Amino acid sequence: MTEQEIMKCEELMKEAIGVARQARKEFDYIRQHYLSDDMYKCEMSQRRSDRHWGQAEGVYRALKRLGYEHDEMITLEKLINW
Repeated sequence: MTEQEIMKCEELMKEAIGVARQARKEFDYIRQHYLSDDMYKCEMSQRRSDRHWGQAEGVYRALKRLGYEHDEMITLEKLINW
């Protein structure tokens, strides 16, 4: 990989980590809305969480396929494997 490609991959990885963290927050909201019996908000949070998780997992898989290696990839892997 060229230096520019490595920088782009690192940028994508960091963005995916942020998105995965957002997915976890949304998942916590699902629990809160479910316990308060607000099924509309529960469903909306579920959709957002699924979308964010899917985006983070897709970036992770693409980076792995490209052979990108970085210490933070472990963090991303842990965030999407919950």
